[in-house]
Amino acid sequence: RIRNLSKRTIKTYDYQISIFVNYMESEFDESNIVKVKKIHIKKYVLDLQETKKATYINQLIKTLKLFFKYMVREEYIEKNIVEDISYLKTERALLNTFNDSEVSSMISYYGKNKDFISQRNKVIIEIFADCGLRAQEVRELKNENMFDTYIKFFGKGRKERIVPISPYLSYSLKKYNRTKKGYFNNLRRYREIDDYLFVTKSGQQLKNNVLLEKIVNEASYHVGVRDEVQRKSCHSLRHYYAQKLLKSGVNLYTISRLLGHSNIKTTQTYLNSLTNEEILTDVKGITPLTRLIEENKL
Repeated sequence: RIRNLSKRTIKTYDYQISIFVNYMESEFDESNIVKVKKIHIKKYVLDLQETKKATYINQLIKTLKLFFKYMVREEYIEKNIVEDISYLKTERALLNTFNDSEVSSMISYYGKNKDFISQRNKVIIEIFADCGLRAQEVRELKNENMFDTYIKFFGKGRKERIVPISPYLSYSLKKYNRTKKGYFNNLRRYREIDDYLFVTKSGQQLKNNVLLEKIVNEASYHVGVRDEVQRKSCHSLRHYYAQKLLKSGVNLYTISRLLGHSNIKTTQTYLNSLTNEEILTDVKGITPLTRLIEENKL
Protein backbone atom coordinates (compact mmCIF):
# COMPACT_ATOMS: atom_id res chain seq x y z
CA ARG A 1 0.00 0.00 0.00
CA ILE A 2 2.93 2.33 0.71
CA ARG A 3 4.09 1.80 -2.89
CA ASN A 4 0.60 2.93 -3.94
CA LEU A 5 -0.10 -0.20 -5.99
CA SER A 6 -3.65 -0.68 -7.25
CA LYS A 7 -6.20 -2.42 -5.03
CA ARG A 8 -6.46 -5.16 -7.63
CA THR A 9 -2.69 -5.83 -7.52
CA ILE A 10 -2.66 -5.90 -3.72
CA LYS A 11 -5.61 -8.30 -3.69
CA THR A 12 -3.82 -10.59 -6.16
CA TYR A 13 -0.61 -10.65 -4.09
CA ASP A 14 -2.61 -11.31 -0.94
CA TYR A 15 -4.42 -14.24 -2.55
CA GLN A 16 -1.29 -15.79 -4.08
CA ILE A 17 0.72 -15.53 -0.86
CA SER A 18 -2.17 -17.05 1.10
CA ILE A 19 -2.00 -20.15 -1.13
CA PHE A 20 1.55 -20.76 0.10
CA VAL A 21 0.71 -19.92 3.71
CA ASN A 22 -2.19 -22.39 3.68
CA TYR A 23 0.04 -25.04 2.09
CA MET A 24 2.71 -24.66 4.79
CA GLU A 25 0.11 -24.95 7.54
CA SER A 26 -1.67 -27.98 6.06
CA GLU A 27 1.38 -29.92 4.84
CA PHE A 28 3.98 -29.06 7.48
CA ASP A 29 1.93 -27.54 10.31
CA GLU A 30 4.22 -24.54 10.06
CA SER A 31 3.23 -20.86 10.08
CA ASN A 32 6.52 -19.28 11.18
CA ILE A 33 8.20 -17.57 8.22
CA VAL A 34 11.65 -17.94 9.82
CA LYS A 35 11.34 -21.73 9.75
CA VAL A 36 10.48 -21.99 6.07
CA LYS A 37 13.27 -23.77 4.17
CA LYS A 38 14.12 -24.14 0.49
CA ILE A 39 12.99 -27.78 0.58
CA HIS A 40 9.50 -26.55 1.54
CA ILE A 41 9.42 -24.28 -1.51
CA LYS A 42 10.53 -27.12 -3.80
CA LYS A 43 7.90 -29.47 -2.39
CA TYR A 44 5.30 -26.71 -2.86
CA VAL A 45 6.23 -26.35 -6.54
CA LEU A 46 6.26 -30.13 -7.09
CA ASP A 47 2.80 -30.54 -5.59
CA LEU A 48 1.45 -27.67 -7.69
CA GLN A 49 2.71 -29.43 -10.82
CA GLU A 50 0.26 -32.25 -10.16
CA THR A 51 -2.75 -30.07 -10.94
CA LYS A 52 -1.66 -26.65 -12.24
CA LYS A 53 -0.15 -25.35 -15.47
CA ALA A 54 3.42 -24.07 -15.59
CA THR A 55 2.40 -20.48 -16.39
CA TYR A 56 0.20 -20.34 -13.27
CA ILE A 57 2.90 -21.91 -11.09
CA ASN A 58 5.48 -19.44 -12.40
CA GLN A 59 3.23 -16.57 -11.34
CA LEU A 60 3.06 -18.03 -7.80
CA ILE A 61 6.86 -18.42 -7.76
CA LYS A 62 7.27 -14.82 -8.92
CA THR A 63 5.03 -13.60 -6.11
CA LEU A 64 6.97 -15.67 -3.54
CA LYS A 65 10.26 -14.20 -4.80
CA LEU A 66 8.88 -10.71 -4.28
CA PHE A 67 7.46 -11.64 -0.88
CA PHE A 68 10.71 -13.10 0.46
CA LYS A 69 12.69 -10.21 -1.00
CA TYR A 70 10.42 -7.88 0.96
CA MET A 71 10.90 -9.97 4.11
CA VAL A 72 14.68 -9.67 3.82
CA ARG A 73 14.51 -5.93 3.17
CA GLU A 74 12.32 -5.41 6.24
CA GLU A 75 14.68 -7.62 8.28
CA TYR A 76 12.18 -10.33 9.19
CA ILE A 77 14.56 -12.92 7.74
CA GLU A 78 18.23 -12.87 6.72
CA LYS A 79 18.18 -14.72 3.39
CA ASN A 80 15.82 -14.95 0.42
CA ILE A 81 15.50 -18.73 0.07
CA VAL A 82 13.34 -18.39 -3.07
CA GLU A 83 15.88 -16.27 -4.95
CA ASP A 84 17.49 -19.16 -6.83
CA ILE A 85 14.33 -21.25 -7.29
CA SER A 86 14.00 -21.60 -11.07
CA TYR A 87 10.87 -20.93 -13.07
CA LEU A 88 9.33 -23.87 -14.90
CA LYS A 89 9.78 -24.21 -18.64
CA THR A 90 6.63 -23.33 -20.53
CA GLU A 91 5.44 -23.98 -24.04
CA ARG A 92 5.30 -20.95 -26.30
CA ALA A 93 1.64 -20.84 -27.20
CA LEU A 94 0.63 -18.96 -30.31
CA LEU A 95 -1.55 -15.97 -29.48
CA ASN A 96 -4.04 -16.01 -32.33
CA THR A 97 -5.87 -12.72 -32.50
CA PHE A 98 -8.38 -10.91 -34.69
CA ASN A 99 -7.59 -10.09 -38.30
CA ASP A 100 -8.37 -6.81 -40.08
CA SER A 101 -11.63 -8.05 -41.53
CA GLU A 102 -12.90 -9.23 -38.14
CA VAL A 103 -12.04 -5.95 -36.41
CA SER A 104 -13.75 -3.99 -39.18
CA SER A 105 -16.86 -6.17 -38.89
CA MET A 106 -16.94 -5.80 -35.09
CA ILE A 107 -16.87 -2.02 -35.46
CA SER A 108 -19.61 -2.11 -38.10
CA TYR A 109 -21.75 -4.38 -35.91
CA TYR A 110 -22.25 -1.56 -33.40
CA GLY A 111 -21.93 1.22 -35.97
CA LYS A 112 -25.15 0.36 -37.77
CA ASN A 113 -27.20 1.91 -34.95
CA LYS A 114 -26.98 5.59 -33.97
CA ASP A 115 -28.21 5.41 -30.35
CA PHE A 116 -25.87 6.32 -27.47
CA ILE A 117 -25.17 2.75 -26.26
CA SER A 118 -24.38 1.46 -29.77
CA GLN A 119 -22.10 4.42 -30.48
CA ARG A 120 -20.37 3.99 -27.13
CA ASN A 121 -19.76 0.29 -27.81
CA LYS A 122 -18.47 1.06 -31.30
CA VAL A 123 -15.91 3.57 -30.01
CA ILE A 124 -14.84 1.13 -27.27
CA ILE A 125 -13.94 -1.44 -29.96
CA GLU A 126 -12.19 1.29 -31.96
CA ILE A 127 -10.12 2.59 -29.06
CA PHE A 128 -8.94 -0.94 -28.16
CA ALA A 129 -7.90 -1.58 -31.76
CA ASP A 130 -6.37 1.85 -32.40
CA CYS A 131 -4.60 2.39 -29.07
CA GLY A 132 -3.99 -1.04 -27.51
CA LEU A 133 -5.09 0.03 -24.03
CA ARG A 134 -5.85 -2.32 -21.16
CA ALA A 135 -9.51 -2.74 -20.20
CA GLN A 136 -9.00 -0.93 -16.90
CA GLU A 137 -7.26 1.94 -18.69
CA VAL A 138 -10.24 2.32 -21.04
CA ARG A 139 -12.64 2.39 -18.09
CA GLU A 140 -10.60 5.08 -16.34
CA LEU A 141 -10.22 7.43 -19.32
CA LYS A 142 -11.52 10.88 -18.51
CA ASN A 143 -12.42 13.65 -20.93
CA GLU A 144 -9.30 15.54 -19.86
CA ASN A 145 -7.14 12.66 -21.15
CA MET A 146 -8.37 13.07 -24.71
CA PHE A 147 -6.61 15.26 -27.30
CA ASP A 148 -7.00 15.58 -31.07
CA THR A 149 -4.03 13.40 -31.98
CA TYR A 150 -3.21 11.47 -28.80
CA ILE A 151 -4.36 10.22 -25.39
CA LYS A 152 -2.39 11.17 -22.28
CA PHE A 153 -3.05 9.25 -19.09
CA PHE A 154 -1.58 7.34 -16.17
CA GLY A 155 -1.56 3.60 -16.88
CA LYS A 156 -0.58 0.54 -14.89
CA GLY A 157 1.96 1.30 -12.17
CA ARG A 158 0.94 4.99 -12.20
CA LYS A 159 3.20 5.57 -15.21
CA GLU A 160 2.33 8.44 -17.52
CA ARG A 161 1.74 7.28 -21.07
CA ILE A 162 1.03 9.00 -24.37
CA VAL A 163 -0.60 6.97 -27.13
CA PRO A 164 -1.28 8.45 -30.59
CA ILE A 165 -4.73 8.13 -32.15
CA SER A 166 -5.67 8.04 -35.80
CA PRO A 167 -7.64 10.83 -37.55
CA TYR A 168 -10.39 8.23 -37.97
CA LEU A 169 -10.66 7.64 -34.20
CA SER A 170 -10.42 11.37 -33.48
CA TYR A 171 -13.42 12.00 -35.75
CA SER A 172 -15.28 9.01 -34.31
CA LEU A 173 -14.74 10.33 -30.76
CA LYS A 174 -16.20 13.72 -31.71
CA LYS A 175 -19.30 12.05 -33.15
CA TYR A 176 -19.64 9.90 -30.03
CA ASN A 177 -19.35 12.88 -27.70
CA ARG A 178 -22.09 14.70 -29.61
CA THR A 179 -24.34 11.65 -29.32
CA LYS A 180 -23.48 11.31 -25.64
CA LYS A 181 -24.25 14.98 -24.94
CA GLY A 182 -27.57 14.79 -26.77
CA TYR A 183 -28.55 11.60 -24.98
CA PHE A 184 -27.98 12.99 -21.50
CA ASN A 185 -29.46 16.41 -22.31
CA ASN A 186 -32.71 14.62 -23.16
CA LEU A 187 -32.68 12.73 -19.87
CA ARG A 188 -33.40 15.59 -17.51
CA ARG A 189 -33.44 13.46 -14.40
CA TYR A 190 -29.71 12.77 -14.86
CA ARG A 191 -28.29 16.09 -13.78
CA GLU A 192 -24.75 14.87 -13.09
CA ILE A 193 -22.65 12.66 -15.35
CA ASP A 194 -19.38 11.12 -14.18
CA ASP A 195 -16.46 12.81 -15.91
CA TYR A 196 -15.36 9.69 -17.77
CA LEU A 197 -15.21 9.11 -21.50
CA PHE A 198 -17.27 5.93 -21.28
CA VAL A 199 -20.23 5.80 -18.91
CA THR A 200 -23.30 3.64 -18.36
CA LYS A 201 -26.72 4.64 -19.65
CA SER A 202 -27.31 6.26 -16.26
CA GLY A 203 -24.15 8.38 -16.58
CA GLN A 204 -21.91 6.48 -14.18
CA GLN A 205 -18.36 5.21 -14.66
CA LEU A 206 -18.02 1.58 -15.75
CA LYS A 207 -17.16 -0.09 -12.43
CA ASN A 208 -15.45 -3.23 -13.75
CA ASN A 209 -14.32 -4.94 -16.94
CA VAL A 210 -17.33 -7.24 -17.27
CA LEU A 211 -19.28 -4.91 -19.57
CA LEU A 212 -16.24 -4.25 -21.76
CA GLU A 213 -15.63 -7.98 -22.17
CA LYS A 214 -19.30 -8.49 -23.00
CA ILE A 215 -19.15 -5.78 -25.68
CA VAL A 216 -16.17 -7.41 -27.40
CA ASN A 217 -17.50 -10.95 -27.00
CA GLU A 218 -20.95 -10.10 -28.36
CA ALA A 219 -19.52 -8.43 -31.46
CA SER A 220 -17.12 -11.37 -31.97
CA TYR A 221 -19.99 -13.86 -31.83
CA HIS A 222 -22.30 -11.99 -34.19
CA VAL A 223 -19.68 -11.34 -36.88
CA GLY A 224 -18.39 -14.93 -36.81
CA VAL A 225 -14.82 -14.51 -35.58
CA ARG A 226 -12.67 -17.59 -36.35
CA ASP A 227 -12.49 -20.42 -33.83
CA GLU A 228 -8.70 -20.07 -33.88
CA VAL A 229 -9.15 -16.90 -31.83
CA GLN A 230 -9.77 -18.65 -28.53
CA ARG A 231 -9.84 -15.50 -26.41
CA LYS A 232 -12.39 -13.18 -27.96
CA SER A 233 -11.61 -10.48 -25.43
CA CYS A 234 -10.40 -6.93 -24.86
CA HIS A 235 -6.89 -8.33 -24.43
CA SER A 236 -7.03 -9.95 -27.87
CA LEU A 237 -7.64 -6.50 -29.37
CA ARG A 238 -4.52 -5.39 -27.50
CA HIS A 239 -2.64 -8.24 -29.19
CA TYR A 240 -4.07 -7.13 -32.53
CA TYR A 241 -2.77 -3.60 -31.93
CA ALA A 242 0.75 -4.81 -31.07
CA GLN A 243 0.99 -7.10 -34.09
CA LYS A 244 -0.28 -4.42 -36.48
CA LEU A 245 2.40 -2.02 -35.25
CA LEU A 246 5.13 -4.62 -35.73
CA LYS A 247 3.91 -5.41 -39.26
CA SER A 248 3.93 -1.69 -39.99
CA GLY A 249 7.63 -1.50 -39.14
CA VAL A 250 7.42 -0.02 -35.62
CA ASN A 251 10.35 -1.25 -33.51
CA LEU A 252 9.81 -3.51 -30.51
CA TYR A 253 10.99 -0.94 -27.95
CA THR A 254 8.47 1.65 -29.16
CA ILE A 255 5.67 -0.93 -29.13
CA SER A 256 6.64 -1.83 -25.57
CA ARG A 257 6.43 1.83 -24.52
CA LEU A 258 3.06 2.29 -26.22
CA LEU A 259 1.66 -0.80 -24.47
CA GLY A 260 2.99 0.38 -21.11
CA HIS A 261 5.12 -2.70 -20.50
CA SER A 262 7.89 -2.48 -17.92
CA ASN A 263 9.68 -5.45 -19.50
CA ILE A 264 10.19 -5.91 -23.23
CA LYS A 265 9.89 -9.70 -22.77
CA THR A 266 6.21 -9.18 -22.05
CA THR A 267 5.87 -7.39 -25.37
CA GLN A 268 7.53 -10.28 -27.19
CA THR A 269 4.81 -12.70 -26.04
CA TYR A 270 2.23 -10.52 -27.80
CA LEU A 271 3.97 -11.18 -31.09
CA ASN A 272 4.32 -14.97 -30.88
CA SER A 273 1.40 -15.68 -33.21
CA LEU A 274 3.02 -14.17 -36.29
CA THR A 275 3.32 -17.10 -38.69
CA ASN A 276 6.28 -17.79 -40.96
CA GLU A 277 4.10 -16.88 -43.93
CA GLU A 278 3.20 -13.51 -42.41
CA ILE A 279 6.84 -12.73 -41.69
CA LEU A 280 7.85 -13.54 -45.28
CA THR A 281 4.96 -11.47 -46.62
CA ASP A 282 5.80 -8.48 -44.43
CA VAL A 283 9.50 -8.55 -45.31
CA LYS A 284 8.54 -8.57 -49.03
CA GLY A 285 11.93 -9.88 -50.00
CA ILE A 286 13.74 -6.84 -48.60
CA THR A 287 16.93 -8.27 -47.10
CA PRO A 288 20.01 -6.23 -46.13
CA LEU A 289 21.85 -7.06 -49.38
CA THR A 290 18.74 -6.23 -51.41
CA ARG A 291 18.83 -2.74 -49.91
CA LEU A 292 22.53 -2.38 -50.72
CA ILE A 293 21.85 -3.25 -54.34
CA GLU A 294 18.96 -0.79 -54.51
CA GLU A 295 21.20 1.94 -53.10
CA ASN A 296 23.94 1.07 -55.66
CA LYS A 297 26.40 0.18 -52.91
CA LEU A 298 26.88 -3.41 -54.04
